[in-house]
Amino acid sequence: MDLISTLNQKKILILSGGWSAEREISIKSGSAVSKALEANNISHTHVDLTSEEDARNLSKEFDLAFIALHGRGGEDGFIQDVLESKGIKFTGSDSKSCQVSLNKTESKKIWRDLLLPTPDFVEIQNAGSADMKLTPHLSGEEDITALDKTFVVKPANEGSSFGISIVKPGRGSLEEAMIEAVKYDSSILVEAFVDGRELTVSILGNEVLHPICIEPAGEFYDFDSKYSSSKTKYTKAELSHEKLEEIKDYAWHAFSSLGCSSWGRVDFIEDNEGNFQIIEVNTVPGLTETSLFPKAASYHGLNFDEVVMQVLYLSCK
Repeated sequence: MDLISTLNQKKILILSGGWSAEREISIKSGSAVSKALEANNISHTHVDLTSEEDARNLSKEFDLAFIALHGRGGEDGFIQDVLESKGIKFTGSDSKSCQVSLNKTESKKIWRDLLLPTPDFVEIQNAGSADMKLTPHLSGEEDITALDKTFVVKPANEGSSFGISIVKPGRGSLEEAMIEAVKYDSSILVEAFVDGRELTVSILGNEVLHPICIEPAGEFYDFDSKYSSSKTKYTKAELSHEKLEEIKDYAWHAFSSLGCSSWGRVDFIEDNEGNFQIIEVNTVPGLTETSLFPKAASYHGLNFDEVVMQVLYLSCK
């Protein structure tokens, strides 16, 4: 039985929208997935979720859900937990691994324990409150938040670069950056800045796809560079065979060590000495015609529709 016939035997649900800061991007992903299924005559139901209550009230009649929800609600284990409780299979990682992977701080702790390369960081809990707590996770004695250092401040649980600031000597401060980050989360990650090029590695099933090099339009790959600017450049990363195998190995271990499966994306910085540093894992990457995951899949001969169907098919198993 071929892939399309298999999928047509399932009652398929597409979930998009959501209530996170990434709602508009999620709507675009869900629409693109829906169009791909329509083009292949695969029947489905597309639901725009607007609240947790909407999610909890989903019908149990569906066999399979394509999760196109980004950020909170979609990548933090919430919708996965709802679907698990209803006995509905779904695309991507399970609830526990999503809960860990969306939390950048917890992810980095696991990678550190496994000796995987990730920048030094400081964990801030209860940011902005009287009982705020700072916990350094450093490889040495160096204070990464010192006035002569460049560092990155970001919400621990958020996507699409919301709430991120880069603090440089003479420009900005930890306190100012925290004001922006705490709009999205009271748990904040302060990370040592790594100067270098941005690379992202997609994973589909058991295959690690060829990395993409990102040249952002702005200072870093922020929301505008991702979704608004036409000046951001995406190219097939040029790497020696040895370095290609190295980053693929890191990507697989960064992904699987969090319990992630099926499909996702791992983001890196390659420093000026050629060393890779793991930044974060995305368990529900963007899925529009211009998103990174389909670009990586295209290097391996898969068009957008085939990517969508492969992601769905993986969750049937």
